Amino acid sequence: MPKWILLTHQLPSRPSNVRVKVWRKLQELGSVAVKQSIYVLPNRPGTREDFEWLKKEIIGMKGQASIFLADSVTDVDDKEIVKSFQEARSQDYEKFIKAAHGLTENLRSALGAGHMNAERISRLERESIAQKILWEHLEKIDFFKAPRRAQAKDTLESMQKLLAEVKSLAVKENPEPPSPMAIKMLKGKVWVTRASPHIDRIACAWLIRRSIDPKARFKFVKEPYQARTREIRFDMAEGEFTHFGDWCSFETFLHRLEIKDPALTEMAEIIHDIDLKDKKFGRLEASGVSRIILGLCRMHKDDVVRMQAGLNVFDALYASLGSQQ
Repeated sequence: MPKWILLTHQLPSRPSNVRVKVWRKLQELGSVAVKQSIYVLPNRPGTREDFEWLKKEIIGMKGQASIFLADSVTDVDDKEIVKSFQEARSQDYEKFIKAAHGLTENLRSALGAGHMNAERISRLERESIAQKILWEHLEKIDFFKAPRRAQAKDTLESMQKLLAEVKSLAVKENPEPPSPMAIKMLKGKVWVTRASPHIDRIACAWLIRRSIDPKARFKFVKEPYQARTREIRFDMAEGEFTHFGDWCSFETFLHRLEIKDPALTEMAEIIHDIDLKDKKFGRLEASGVSRIILGLCRMHKDDVVRMQAGLNVFDALYASLGSQQ
């Protein structure tokens, strides 16, 4: 039986979206280009049918298309074709893993809150279902088991496990908020949070240094973690300052410490939109601040160095917002 199915096509110049539409369909089918306007799929059950449907679509758009079966492709080694398939899928898996990691981080934050309202659980579940559908599609078109397949699958399974834990949380529409705390009671403490800090944890560290204790010490740990004497946990499961309802940890600090500062309130809205990704406040600054923090995280792998660099970022953000008051 021939190894390959090839589709060659010519498209009309108008309408202009025809080429984009066909290109997207070819990507969706998992095909790779071996020459200009010649795409290939392995000869397997269903792949010829996929190309036949696409051929009909192209002809229906006033284009031309032909399908061939072949044992080999002129001037292209079979190993090169297989490598092209694996590289294409590895790029897809890389994007999948990045998106799944983002959702996983949101799920971990949700667990740290200890409870969850129905609306947020529903949103996280929808995002998880979308990721699972994407995984199933990638698995279907991964004809030659790309190298990052196993990592993508492990990421999906971890995400689904976390989702199950989140869904098991007691749903409280109006839970009792955490009680206020006096700032003077928090001085001289060791502040503990999860390793590899990102937007919320870095912002909280900045707030601690600015509003609670300028000499505050920080400790980065893996969860689960039981606080020791004179330690306070933040942005982590069972932490004293962590997500509550739809508050991010930074918002929880402002509420519990009863801090009234318009610039800090604006900062909280920006941090919320970045951390929870729900566009609750629709802050235009969120995109730019998010990119800066992403760059900072890529530059600094050491947690202490990353946090210190982040303090300067939030000093600047606070100054810019304060000037608008």
